[in-house]
Amino acid sequence: MSSKSLLRGSACALLLCGLACVSGPAAAQQVTSVPLVLQDFSDCQNGNVTDPSGLLTRGTVFIVKNGDGSMNLKIGITLVPNTTYHFYLKCVRQLGDITTGDEGTGQALFTIPPNTVGNVFAFDSYPEGAPAGNKMQSMTVRLQ
Repeated sequence: MSSKSLLRGSACALLLCGLACVSGPAAAQQVTSVPLVLQDFSDCQNGNVTDPSGLLTRGTVFIVKNGDGSMNLKIGITLVPNTTYHFYLKCVRQLGDITTGDEGTGQALFTIPPNTVGNVFAFDSYPEGAPAGNKMQSMTVRLQ
């Protein structure tokens, strides 16, 4: 999904399966998504994270930047069953945990407060102890 700026009038619009609801005149939101890729290390903006074939992608982060500067995140992953993954706003702070079920799938919703990051940032996620081969890096997020 490419980055888009959405404007809605007084009607409420559901975005990303209920992740955000926009109401009121000229409520602006920017919506984008980035894949989560199996990769052990990268820099703070994940400048070298790629997965052209899609074989290493294990999840997706949907990002809605609200008019007040806050961001709503919806994350879905498929990894090791019955495992808790710490989810980070890379080089900033932990946002919370995502726990996978019996089939290895997990999801979470997080909010990033306004003025926490600029327009370029990234995420990473890994289980306790950060074992090699189980770390995920997002591709770089670039907002306008």
